[in-house]
Parts: sequence; structure tokens; C-alpha cells
Amino acid sequence: MQTIEFETVIDSKGAIHVPEEFRHAYGKHARLIVVLQAQEVTRKKGRQPGSAKGIFQVLSEDDEHLNDFQEYMP
Repeated sequence: MQTIEFETVIDSKGAIHVPEEFRHAYGKHARLIVVLQAQEVTRKKGRQPGSAKGIFQVLSEDDEHLNDFQEYMP
């Protein structure tokens, strides 16, 4: 017995599509446990630290502009 886990969509005809990476399971007998989510979740690629490297460039490193906020800073 082998266990695989993946997320998929049940289409309007009730078919559950198994990702192609699990094609070794195609045509085999399977025991299925379905966990339905309360709402559809859209997957976005999460932000990763350093992902903007090379996109933004700091033109000058100075703290003069912070003087304008002195009255708000402890």
C-alpha cells in the first residue's frame, strides 16, 4: 500500500483529476478520503525574503528624511 497526497478539483461531472506526476497510480484500485474545503482557496506564490533582489535599487542611504518625523518618534 502506498499513500499519496495532493490537492485537486472535482469537476462538474464528478471526476477527480489525479496529477500526472502520479501516473503510476492510473488504473489502479484506490481508497479515497475526500476533505472538502469550506471555501475555494486561490493559491498565490508566497513572498520570499530577497525576492526583489535586482529589482529595486537604493539611490541614496541617508537619514535626513527621518528628521521630518522627529515629533512622532519616542
